[in-house]
Amino acid sequence: MTRLVPRLELNIITGFLGSGKTTLLKRHLQSQSAGSTLVIINEFGRESIDDRITLHLKSEIETIADGCLCCTVLDQLRDMLLSILTRRAKGELKNLQRIIIETSGLADPGPILGTIRSDENLDEYLILGPCITTFDALEGVKSLEQFNEAASQLAAADRVIVTKTDLADSHRLEHLTSVIRTINPACEVTLNDVPEFIFAPVSDLLPENSGQVAISKTHAHTGNVRSFSTVLSNSVDWATFSVWLTALLNRHGNHILRFKSVLAVRDSGKLVVQGVRHRVYPPYHLPAEDDPDDVSRLVFITDGIEDQRIIESLHRLTQ
Repeated sequence: MTRLVPRLELNIITGFLGSGKTTLLKRHLQSQSAGSTLVIINEFGRESIDDRITLHLKSEIETIADGCLCCTVLDQLRDMLLSILTRRAKGELKNLQRIIIETSGLADPGPILGTIRSDENLDEYLILGPCITTFDALEGVKSLEQFNEAASQLAAADRVIVTKTDLADSHRLEHLTSVIRTINPACEVTLNDVPEFIFAPVSDLLPENSGQVAISKTHAHTGNVRSFSTVLSNSVDWATFSVWLTALLNRHGNHILRFKSVLAVRDSGKLVVQGVRHRVYPPYHLPAEDDPDDVSRLVFITDGIEDQRIIESLHRLTQ
């Protein structure tokens, strides 16, 4: 299929209530040229407030109110995105370069990402950029203690931006970074909420300290959300791994908040394979010089799954 117009980058900004999503978004929009960004703001309540806060900026604002994007208004989001793409194809949004979705503070980004990936038209004309999660330096840990949604937002993140850092000392910030990495070892954490950097590409490589069959469980306050990682010391057969991953997602997809892997595939080099819940993003190869060894690293963030059985089954199939 010949694409008539270049693909638009779509980014999601999520984060718990009061964590600074709208403030971060405003600062970013102030630095952008007019018409280059279209913002979709989701409000959990019937009345939309955030669009009025950002209305004076040089961007087009769309709102979806009275429901959470991750559950009750997904169809509305799909229709809105298709409408935006149609208007762009007609030349009505000729300067548009990026769509940003600001979720409600109670949203789980996983179903939103899945909706975009599962629609052929959206997947053809949109490219998913980094998912950004804001994390409150003062109230973030307390949110994790009380709301599983906060953990799901961290789990979906490619980049976590810790906000209100000027109100926290170095010891608190070090503890917050540790908490974030316990839930999502694969994300990038920044303590500097500089708007021009928030949508920059993140590294495809996983941390070297993923560990041999290492399991890093979240604190009790996050309920059943936990992360675990494993390392395969030998290259893997792609067909065998594909069968294993398909079976895993068919059985447990609803409970796999996110997974990311850098696989050493036999005779094919390094392949990045990642996804959210049942959805697997299109795999792609890393340049040979970026990660030259034969080690595969995998990180899973799950909700209520027995991690050891998953790791054992993977190692049995790939030996």
